[in-house]
Amino acid sequence: LWTSSLQRTILTARHIPHPKIRQPGAAPGSVPNWIQMSPRVLRNLDEIYAGVCDGMTYEEIEANYPEEFALRRENKLGYRYPRGESYLDVISRLDPLIHELESYQEPVLIVG
Repeated sequence: LWTSSLQRTILTARHIPHPKIRQPGAAPGSVPNWIQMSPRVLRNLDEIYAGVCDGMTYEEIEANYPEEFALRRENKLGYRYPRGESYLDVISRLDPLIHELESYQEPVLIVG
């Protein structure tokens, strides 16, 4: 179970059961080998950081930063918010997680 570091995803994930899995043949009452769906909080899964525009609506960005709004409209993929990220930056930070995910043999649930 992977979540972003955002409070809303952590709170959502807490409702997902985390059953304790015992090794076959383990004695009753012994320590479980692992916890299924043990949550991992990963900042790489966070949404794009909009820098100085974080928390603003697109209408507020257009009103307060018209030049930035126009630049973003011209190149949404490559546009980097002032003191923030671009979608290309988000792709770069997700890349290592995708490689890790591809190596897993078991299902992974992502709450993002």
